[in-house]
Amino acid sequence: MTPRMTFVRSADEFAAIRPAWQDLWARSEGYIFQHHDWISGWMNGIATRREIRTLIVLAWDGDTLIGALPVAIHRRRGLRILNFAAQLFSDYCDGLLDPLRDRDIILQALWQVVMRDGGFDIINLQQVRPDARCRGMLDDLACDARELQLTEREERCMRIDNQWENGHAFFRSLNKKGRNNHTRGKRILAEIGGEPVFRVIEGDQDPVPAFDEIWRLKEIWLRATEPTSSLLDNDRFVLRSVLDAAWRTGLVKVFLMECDGKIAAGSVNFVYANRMEAYFTSYDTRFERASPGTILIVEYAQWAFDRGLTHVDFLRGEEAFKFRMANAATILSGYSGARTLLGQVARSGHRFLSRRRQVVETPPAPAAAELQPV
Repeated sequence: MTPRMTFVRSADEFAAIRPAWQDLWARSEGYIFQHHDWISGWMNGIATRREIRTLIVLAWDGDTLIGALPVAIHRRRGLRILNFAAQLFSDYCDGLLDPLRDRDIILQALWQVVMRDGGFDIINLQQVRPDARCRGMLDDLACDARELQLTEREERCMRIDNQWENGHAFFRSLNKKGRNNHTRGKRILAEIGGEPVFRVIEGDQDPVPAFDEIWRLKEIWLRATEPTSSLLDNDRFVLRSVLDAAWRTGLVKVFLMECDGKIAAGSVNFVYANRMEAYFTSYDTRFERASPGTILIVEYAQWAFDRGLTHVDFLRGEEAFKFRMANAATILSGYSGARTLLGQVARSGHRFLSRRRQVVETPPAPAAAELQPV
């Protein structure tokens, strides 16, 4: 069977195939990051960004969509770079494949179209899970070493795998210091702002006020700690477009720790397929002494395990609190390559500069006489 191949390049074209896309997404058991609303939210957010061009490749058997590879081309410093669509905002990037079809044939057809008609210089595909549908193909291409290479940089997604009967049992499993800190933190919250209340926004409830406040608190934190973050510039509008679209999926729940109606900490999470993914979190620095973010994590983890969810996934980022809470991790991989001579030159130059920086930044090894037993 040779699939029929088509392109989607615009938001209107993508909107037109929503039923077929969502049917394939469900059959593929995709992550929210491949959901039609997620990608369409990103496409709407970048509508005025001329440096980004969407290129979604589709494989059809008659009128049935059997495979999709959502990618985009970013123009940067004169180079055209192939990424997954919405890669900057998606923790797990992948394609979609009908599980009852020959995935190798479909993937090869999708990739051949991308390589032939894509119009890019460099390949930069990141955030690929070990169980991603496209992982085998990417690994094969990397082993061949002609089109792709596995990047040295890996990312770790920490999570709490559910090992308990319910949320209370999870809380009792925390060490004594963790339990005491949780109780003490709630007491401090009450002293600063009033009795703390854990609340969930879901279903038909209006998320906009909470979204606005969580975003405002995140901006305050970014200005103080990461003033060059792209989320303080154009990307803030794209992310908000993505989150607003994600709410329409019905997979989003907003968890809040409030004091006298004011948000001390908030987290935008995804709950589906019997799991939870914590995506976007912020807190009010006025309550920092109480560690409201950690209090909220314990609360929504108990909520998750009371409902029998298999795990709470903290997604990307290796913040210290994740190591304290997590009992498992997923390692994400990335793949890079060059399609044109310009891309090969650019990658060679990047590798040269990276090696040079490593030589300059690496301190000399101490002499044998200076080494002390530890």
